[in-house]
Amino acid sequence: MTARPMNTLVPHLTEFMHLVDAEIRAVDEHHVMALLVVSLQRSDRVQALLHASYAQIVQQHFYELIRPSLREKDRFVFATDNECWFLLPHLSSEALAVLAVHRLLAAMSSPLSIESQTIFFHPTIGIACAPLHAQDSFELVRIADQAKKNAQLNNLRFEMAQIQRVERSRPDDLPQAIKAVLDENGLEMRYQPKVDLRSKSIKSVEALVRWPSDHAQVVATNLLIDVAEQYGLIEQLTLQVFNKVLQEAASWEKKGLHVVVWINLSARLLALQQLPKMLERCLNVWNMPASAIGLEITESAFIHDIEHTTALLFELKRLGFRLSIDDFGTGYSSLAYLRRFPIDELKIDKLFVQGMSSSRQDKQIVQSIIGLAHNFGLSVVAEGVEQEETLNTLRLMGCDEIQGYYFAHPMPGEKLLTWCEEFHRTSMERL
Repeated sequence: MTARPMNTLVPHLTEFMHLVDAEIRAVDEHHVMALLVVSLQRSDRVQALLHASYAQIVQQHFYELIRPSLREKDRFVFATDNECWFLLPHLSSEALAVLAVHRLLAAMSSPLSIESQTIFFHPTIGIACAPLHAQDSFELVRIADQAKKNAQLNNLRFEMAQIQRVERSRPDDLPQAIKAVLDENGLEMRYQPKVDLRSKSIKSVEALVRWPSDHAQVVATNLLIDVAEQYGLIEQLTLQVFNKVLQEAASWEKKGLHVVVWINLSARLLALQQLPKMLERCLNVWNMPASAIGLEITESAFIHDIEHTTALLFELKRLGFRLSIDDFGTGYSSLAYLRRFPIDELKIDKLFVQGMSSSRQDKQIVQSIIGLAHNFGLSVVAEGVEQEETLNTLRLMGCDEIQGYYFAHPMPGEKLLTWCEEFHRTSMERL
């Protein structure tokens, strides 16, 4: 038996809780972290109680069983012999936590064989996310534990923390405030350029929705999307974003700026059967081709109804939209996505891009993703580029496009035209 890498398995519960608190503090407005409380319900309960050394052997074998289902940055600890807790940081949505749970459940469906003993697991999992459900480690564990108990009572394999618990950390009138902003067409858009390293030009930009800057409340983007999804406002929000983007893109076209504008689609939005027709109507209103728009989809979008998602993506592709997998490499994705779906582009998460200068492993991950994408005929975008050293490394790796503060922060649409004109005048000097 090989030794357990301690960077994934945390030896002490106190250390694990410190890590949870640190990850909660590190969460930005575009990500969440998840905590899983897993009751293993092992078939060897009596054996575990009678033999202390036996527990260590089982833990070693259990680690080997689940390790392929975890990312390098995930952590877990044995709270008791029959319960373990998992920390999943830097997830782009709650849905990725559900995807991780599916992978863990699949791994634990295989029994362990230890000498003459065969151990079966009948796990039940509770899921809680920060900052959506709680903002400190003890409260997050308590909520995840309650979700686990609810799952056991309802004979379910897992359960996400209840929505009403999310609301406790939000203003009581937040759903109404979002509805009012949507009704007033008040959302704001920002655009961040993506630099093509071969042509040294701007061929595309990413559209980022923002809460109104002059509003009395301050609402982070991930919270805005989360509440819009939960309260049935995501379709209205998406329509507003598309119309604002298409209006500005049409204006840029008339002024000589030809760029593909990439828009993020949430996982729940892809469940809408009418999504392609809805987007097609928007294009017709502004007399814009679908080829002017790219759709960024996180890997969490693929976990619910795989057949529906496949059909939907092919319909969007048939209409002429370009498709990208956003934050590739941060979750629990499968290479099957690249083979099965009509994807044009992979976008490497900034976590790996920014870690290249100090982590050989992150550098290898980025190089592997670029090589993998090119083997599938896909282009690659690296986000989060902030330093010249990172830019040069990505160029040598063959990365197609880069996005990040090294060139530009997200900006209002009226500033983009001037910025691009200035960039194209000076790009030969900078690149």
